[in-house]
Amino acid sequence: MNINERLKTAMDRSVSAENGEAGAAAIIMKDGQELARYCCGYSDIEKGTPFTEHTICRAFSCSKVATGTAVMQLLERGIIELDSRLEWFIPEFSDAHYLRGGRKIKVSRPITIRDLLNMTSGIAYPAAPQEGMEGIEGMNDVWDELDKSYREGAQISTMEFAKKAGRCPLMFDTGAEWQYGASADILGAVVEAVSGKRFGDYMRENIFAPLGMEDTDFYVPADKLDRLALFYEGTGKDRHLLEWVNLAIFDYTEDPAFQSGGAGLFTTASDYSKLAAALSNGEYNGTRILGRKTIDFMRQNALTPEQKKTFNWDSCRGYGYANLCRTLEDGNAASLIASKGSFGWDGWSGTYILNDPDERMSVVVFVQRAGAGTTSLAKAAVNAAYSCI
Repeated sequence: MNINERLKTAMDRSVSAENGEAGAAAIIMKDGQELARYCCGYSDIEKGTPFTEHTICRAFSCSKVATGTAVMQLLERGIIELDSRLEWFIPEFSDAHYLRGGRKIKVSRPITIRDLLNMTSGIAYPAAPQEGMEGIEGMNDVWDELDKSYREGAQISTMEFAKKAGRCPLMFDTGAEWQYGASADILGAVVEAVSGKRFGDYMRENIFAPLGMEDTDFYVPADKLDRLALFYEGTGKDRHLLEWVNLAIFDYTEDPAFQSGGAGLFTTASDYSKLAAALSNGEYNGTRILGRKTIDFMRQNALTPEQKKTFNWDSCRGYGYANLCRTLEDGNAASLIASKGSFGWDGWSGTYILNDPDERMSVVVFVQRAGAGTTSLAKAAVNAAYSCI
């Protein structure tokens, strides 16, 4: 059985099952060229619209891979350093602090770019108050204000969001632990501060346009809306359209003021396979967006043993973390046939990317289901790809 047949088998099983996905697209690249591609199911079940590699999807946290790439560009160009203080770019973080027993405690050292890239900054995503998250109400209010600003037609910008976040309590002392949060969104504002451009403009000029990612942006233009997948919640007979908004990511039809580096991209499996090829093969179609040594650096675990204690999600077993990506350390623990050092991330909507510079191979799998993260389909596609090399 060749790679196309194995990929087809894995995907048909996942989409046709009683509790399967509505539709999916997968692309495997090797040596900068497409090795296999398969699409099945629907982007709109009621209309019978096929899910294809050109179906526009909400990337959610798969956006972080592109944001990490942008920051790596600035690092290799000498524009920022890993130990650069966040407060140098966004002064509102100069009073960084956290709360314990209601008491304000100043951080033991300033937040750095390294902390943002490694999710050790203590800058939170919105969450219900719970033990270990004292002061979360501050960031919750910022996210609520962001959501409200869109609904009322006066959007908060990327930089305005970062400045508001800078005045909020952190969840812990700088570097004390790993916690998934809004660090990538703050990095979007840092890119703006050092480049003098809006975050989206920098991304278009330095990543999307050079790679030919013509359907990737922070919004979906009117002439492309017919390719935007419906966003489902649940599977099989429990499947229904999502009726709520996560992280203030609406289906934007115009370029939003808040361009979320953590979750804001709309893209296609075809487009993201080009980014994946550039990160695994070193270049795509003759275009290199990062140096070979920069890519090697990007996939090295940066968490200390102490920080790893809180890097404990099921989807992160067998991985380290650095530069907004998980980095494979133990394929057995991760239930994944892939090279050590393979790196990437997933999205809340079921988008997935894995890059392997050792084999010069990448795997991109897209679905559109709320809360999906790393799907069993994504793992099956990766294992099918590696079984054929």
